[in-house]
Amino acid sequence: MAYKALYRTYRPKDFNEVAGQEHITKTFRNALKSGKIAHAYLFSGPRGTGKTSIAKIIAKAVNCLKAPTDNPCNNCDVCRGIDDNTISDVIEIDAASNNSVDQVREIRDKVKYLPGVTKYKVYIIDEVHMLSQGAFNALLKTLEEPPKHVIFILATTEPHKIPATIHSRCQRFDFRGISIPEMTKRLDKIIDEEKIQIDSEAIKVIAESAEGGMRDAISLLDQVVSYSEEAVSIEDVHAIKGTVSNEKILVIAKSIAENDTVKSISLLDELIMDGKEPQRLVDNMIAFYRNMLMFKNVNTDDFEQLIYKNEEFQKLALNLSNNLVFYYIEVLNKALHDMRFTTNAKLYMELAIIKMIDKIEKQEIVFEDTLNDLRSEISSLRSEIKTINTQKPLENVVKNKEDVPESKVDTFSKKIINDSETEEPVVNEHLIKAKEVIVSTLYSKDDIEEEVPNTVEVENKILSSDLTEDNNVKSEEKDIFNTSLQEEKKVDNIVKYKTFDIRFVEDVLNNGDRELKIDMIKKWYDLDRFATVDDKPYTKMITEGRIVAANSKLIIIEYESAAVCNRLMKKDFKEKMKSLINKFYNSNLDYLALPKSVWEEKSQEFIKKWRNGDKDIKLTPIKNSELIEIEEIDDEIEDMTPDSVKEAINIFGSDNVKVKRGEN
Repeated sequence: MAYKALYRTYRPKDFNEVAGQEHITKTFRNALKSGKIAHAYLFSGPRGTGKTSIAKIIAKAVNCLKAPTDNPCNNCDVCRGIDDNTISDVIEIDAASNNSVDQVREIRDKVKYLPGVTKYKVYIIDEVHMLSQGAFNALLKTLEEPPKHVIFILATTEPHKIPATIHSRCQRFDFRGISIPEMTKRLDKIIDEEKIQIDSEAIKVIAESAEGGMRDAISLLDQVVSYSEEAVSIEDVHAIKGTVSNEKILVIAKSIAENDTVKSISLLDELIMDGKEPQRLVDNMIAFYRNMLMFKNVNTDDFEQLIYKNEEFQKLALNLSNNLVFYYIEVLNKALHDMRFTTNAKLYMELAIIKMIDKIEKQEIVFEDTLNDLRSEISSLRSEIKTINTQKPLENVVKNKEDVPESKVDTFSKKIINDSETEEPVVNEHLIKAKEVIVSTLYSKDDIEEEVPNTVEVENKILSSDLTEDNNVKSEEKDIFNTSLQEEKKVDNIVKYKTFDIRFVEDVLNNGDRELKIDMIKKWYDLDRFATVDDKPYTKMITEGRIVAANSKLIIIEYESAAVCNRLMKKDFKEKMKSLINKFYNSNLDYLALPKSVWEEKSQEFIKKWRNGDKDIKLTPIKNSELIEIEEIDDEIEDMTPDSVKEAINIFGSDNVKVKRGEN
């Protein structure tokens, strides 16, 4: 006897065996018991979710010799005949191959004849959306008013393709994908009856791979059983599916998070050498990061995905922010799209991995995540200080070191006190000023006026009592420190900014406005359409660059060529472009044009110092032999006023002298 596939052997024979469609089975059981059967039904839903199986169960139930019943008995001649397809009163039609008007007319002509054996003729039309428009029109009248002995059951995976006139003549039931717990329960029953040796984790991988289709899951089980000589393992399932295990994807994801390009590419190359397709690898990585987002943001059950139980996955999910995971998915999704139009899919996969690791590409996301962390920490510190103020006055807390609670703010205060015993007096002045800044930042305006003077006074008393240096030396060094600060300010004011001065870059990076930058980038290429015909040569040149940083005063634009930067920074050209930019954006902004190599060098330097915890970061000067300093043009214009007019102004004053210009 020929082998019968598992999905056919274990096709549901009654409503009790249907997995995951309780809302449908309950409705039909109540309708069958009360005899309220409609003349036409429309079943819609994904493949392999039980549409045709439930249609045959209904056909058996309405014609069962024990009817009316809420479930077919499966023992009478009618039930067995319908299961064996030996009763001609239950007609299954594939609309994909029988979609013409003539074939539907043939159905329409035959429905008027009484059934031969059963009580009802049941027409089950699968993939009904494949019928032609003419065929649907031919079916309309019959579907609306069929003979009493006829029931139509239409099944489709694409209900949006069904005409509204058909919808209105049917009762519609929407089938949903089978959940992983329900699918696993059904697979366990089949495994027990077939006595299959399989790992429990492999069963769950099969259920996850089926994507809600029960038939797909049973077919995959049948296939892996044939593939494996002994007990079925997870590796066997992935070998049949051509997919990659989550554990291997997790190793790649960790190397990406650690910015290890060499290791990431090597791991992917090994998988490709094992026969994995680049498209499938990228698709698996997208699914992996999707699971990470669900784990981070949704109350997930460990049973839903096997990877949720992995401790390394949980640790990695906590370390990666939502913004970074979204960035990874966006890069991978673009790579998957580009792979469709190339014969070298591996190339796009490798480029995607490099882009995911590249620090320049994701620096904005890292900055934003760090900024959010700082905001939450400041908010936490504010709440702690408010709690302390309600429990005990702040000055008493500082006076009694032993009573200081273990909070972040008080730990900082202790650090100042402890450091004062070892550091130089000038350094202590820095610490006092830092304390004042933090307190002023965390308190509201009213709180500062009331609390800060007392706090600073108490801190100074503690510091002065703990310092071992002579008070005269301390005050002397303090004066030196203040004097040096004033001198530095004077020097800063005296030294003029150069054309390509690093202080421009420092100011933008230390005080960047990401939202402003995003808004400007969205409209950047519209600048050319905004310009007049005379201005278009200017706008075409400046929009060849890319805005890489911005704040309320200055934007930095990156260009491939240093020669272009030199031209854009010339005074006449710059004044023209500033006017166009400010009119277009309705703002008052200046710009700095930098070569791409210079920008990458300085942004990397900034990131490195920022990660080391530096504040108010200072960068090394810009050094590029191709950049030319633009000489300052004397703004004073030669005075062309006649001598007689000058003499009149000297005698009568400039307010009383008016010069009448002659006509040209």
